[in-house]
Amino acid sequence: MKKNRSGLAVLVCAVMMLAASGCRDQGLAVPERFCHAPVKKSSLSPLLPDGESLKLTYSASGGGPAYCDVQVDGHLILSAMVARWDRKPGPATGEEVGSPHEHAAKREVSFPGYASFGSSIAIVRAKCDSASASRYVSVVLDFYGERVDESPTGYKKLLHFVNDFVPGLTKNFRCTK
Repeated sequence: MKKNRSGLAVLVCAVMMLAASGCRDQGLAVPERFCHAPVKKSSLSPLLPDGESLKLTYSASGGGPAYCDVQVDGHLILSAMVARWDRKPGPATGEEVGSPHEHAAKREVSFPGYASFGSSIAIVRAKCDSASASRYVSVVLDFYGERVDESPTGYKKLLHFVNDFVPGLTKNFRCTK
C-alpha cells in the first residue's frame, strides 16, 4: 500500500508541474512580427518580461520615419525608430552615438552595415544592396524593463534580436533581396 501512495504522489506532482507550465505558456503570446517585419520567437521572447497582455503599435508619416513599440501590461519594453536614407545618414560613428551609454560599443552584425550596442540601446545602419531602393536603413532601438542586463555582456540579447529583425526589415523596404 505504501508503494502505491508514493507512486500516486509522484504522479500528482508531475501533473501539477505540467499544469503550471501550461498555464504560463498561455499568458503572453510572442508576436511573429515587429514593425511589419518578421521576427523569431527565440529572438524577441528574451526581451519580454512575464505578463498577461502585449500591445504592438506602429505609426508612420509619409516619407518620414516609422515608430514601433512593444508594451507588456502597459509598460514600454521595446521602442524602434526606422528610417530610409538615400544618402549615408548622419556624420556620427557608432562609437560616438553609443558613448553616453554604459558598455556601448560598435559590434559586428550579421548583415552589411554597422551597429553600436549597449545593454538598453542599439543604433543600426544597414546598407542596401539594391540600386533601385534607399541606400541605407537606420534603426534606433531602445530597450526598457526588468530584462535589461546592465553587465558588459548585456548587449547580447539586443544583438540577437537585431540580427534577426533587421534583415527582414530591409527586405520589406526592398533594400535587400
